[in-house]
Amino acid sequence: MLLYAISRWKVSKANAKKHLEMINRVSEWVKQNRKKCHFERSIYCLLKTEDPSGETWMNIDEYKDRESYEEFTKTFQRSNSDYAGLFKIEEEVISLLVPDSLTREVYIEKAELSV
Repeated sequence: MLLYAISRWKVSKANAKKHLEMINRVSEWVKQNRKKCHFERSIYCLLKTEDPSGETWMNIDEYKDRESYEEFTKTFQRSNSDYAGLFKIEEEVISLLVPDSLTREVYIEKAELSV
């Protein structure tokens, strides 16, 4: 049973270039610290749109099960120095977002309905 942690947010065109640089830094941190991350894979998506004012992004972290997700949420805390570098980057990313545009949801796969 897979679990997906999904985040969506918006970035203004004025912040788009800096935002992309910061998302690249997040990805590099994860690549260099892969053992600290409990997800199977993480992807970023950009919504295809004609909106001239900004961009809509999505991140999907895929976990093999609920237990691996819960283990990660226990360890992925600001008080855990193992993640200090990532939290520092995340703060800068969040400062670039359109206010109140960040949403986070968790979905559990219904394997019996997969085709």
